[in-house]
Amino acid sequence: MERTRGRAADGVAIALQRYADRGVFRGLSVTAGRGGRQNFSFTWLTRRPMSLTFEPKRGALVFKDLLPGVGANRALVSDLKAIVDDHAGSGVPAHRRLDARRLRAACAVRGGHLTLSLQVRGQHHEYAVQRGLNLVNQLFLLLQASYPEYLIEQFGFSAE
Repeated sequence: MERTRGRAADGVAIALQRYADRGVFRGLSVTAGRGGRQNFSFTWLTRRPMSLTFEPKRGALVFKDLLPGVGANRALVSDLKAIVDDHAGSGVPAHRRLDARRLRAACAVRGGHLTLSLQVRGQHHEYAVQRGLNLVNQLFLLLQASYPEYLIEQFGFSAE
């Protein structure tokens, strides 16, 4: 079991390193956490570093507090959750859809911050990284199109 967890963690690290090598994001770093967790940090989409934790015991990738301060805006939270839910259904093109046999995504708001969790099924960790990053990108596209004031307030985006 421990060997499988190690391979899974390596798969996550390798997949993230490929994105960094291609210049998709900068400053990829990893630190070991308790219980075999790996905490990844990288700069992507905003000036503030994004964090992703791989939790081997749960087989989960977690973008904790991905979107701070969303809790007060019910319409925003509803739209964000709809995107996550929609990506599990056939209404989304196959190249963006989440294959339920490999991955299940969920989001929750705690303390006003949105956390995105990706439950990996089997040994599909590289797939989970790819689909997880694609899903995060879709969330930010929604924010740019419909909630630019949120991006200005929370991440210091330009008003122009």
